[in-house]
Amino acid sequence: MSSRQSGSLTVLSRNRRLFHAGLAASAALHALALFLYLVPRAEEEEEVVARIEWDEEKTPFFLPEPQLTREFAFRKEAVPEGTPVVRSSGDRTTTTVGGRRMVSAGMPVGTRMWSRTGGSAEFTVAAGTGLGDAVVAMPRFEAVSIASMKEPERRIDMQAEFLDLSAINTGKYKGMVIQDPTDKTNVTGFVYLARAWGTILEPSRPRALLQLARWINNWTRIEAKVDEQMYLDSQALFKAPFVYITTRSAFELTKHEAANLGKYLRNGGFVLADNDAPRLEYGPAEASMKAMFKEALGRDARFVPLRDDNPIYHVFFDFDGGPPLGGEVLNASNQYAATRRPSYWLEGIYLRDRLVAVYSDKGYGALWERETENEPQLKLGVNLVVFALTQKGSIAQQQIDFYNQAGRQ
Repeated sequence: MSSRQSGSLTVLSRNRRLFHAGLAASAALHALALFLYLVPRAEEEEEVVARIEWDEEKTPFFLPEPQLTREFAFRKEAVPEGTPVVRSSGDRTTTTVGGRRMVSAGMPVGTRMWSRTGGSAEFTVAAGTGLGDAVVAMPRFEAVSIASMKEPERRIDMQAEFLDLSAINTGKYKGMVIQDPTDKTNVTGFVYLARAWGTILEPSRPRALLQLARWINNWTRIEAKVDEQMYLDSQALFKAPFVYITTRSAFELTKHEAANLGKYLRNGGFVLADNDAPRLEYGPAEASMKAMFKEALGRDARFVPLRDDNPIYHVFFDFDGGPPLGGEVLNASNQYAATRRPSYWLEGIYLRDRLVAVYSDKGYGALWERETENEPQLKLGVNLVVFALTQKGSIAQQQIDFYNQAGRQ
């Protein structure tokens, strides 16, 4: 081997050693870097906790007082003469005392003083002629009881007293009224008067209820209207507080009409049956009407005379001598004459102390249609309507009770 080849091998061997040394150093550096990256430092894992202590005795805590922008002051004014004194005490009266001039010890001339003494408290207000010198003595308040001015047994439900019946008159209810127990003529509300029809029953006197409604509106505060045709087999019958049945001919009810009428009467209904042919003794209209109630109520259809002390003669107008005369003594010339026996009393049917039907053998409908000489008969008609609306257990009163109960819930 020549010397030249020997030198080349020496250089190659030295370069190989350097290469391996550099590769090892590079691997060591990468391993160190990876180790430092993956392993978190101990100082980052340490938790630093700080505790703050508060010494209340050395450093007390308080809120500063509010700073007003300007001074607060009461506005003083003189009490004008005649101002009523408002007070609460055990006095038995509610009289107030107006202003009066006084001169007394410690009070200058010209000072006005209002006072109310008695009972267990006093209220005094004294004011001079200038502003800012009013002196007010405050009373000692005591609990007092207020007695009602109405008799307990005649007291109206307070909620009913404040009902706005005109607002309720939307057609849903056919009659609602409120009557003042201390003044029977103070009655307010509304009613729809119904004239009944049947399969065979055709009512007479089409203007009778129109005239009656006109005078109810004139003499009372009840707003009266005449309802549409009312059929005895209709469910609408159960909303009608006053039903008028009149005819001059014979008729019969169907079984369904009779059953519906009986159910209506037992559930608060009221019927005025008016014989339009009263001059006939036991005529066909009278026989048919009385048979109608027998079919509707069975054994409960017992007719009793309504004497002059009955409420129907005194509920609004007073009839001390019983019902006024009607068509039973009215002859063809429209003058009263004794053509048949007078019908002195109206007749009624009671169910559990409630008057459910009135039978009139007087033909009032013919007189109601007239324009003159019919005031007593119209006034009795007003009484019958008011009674039907205000009687306990009537449809109108049931509707008042239902409306009040709904308002309390």
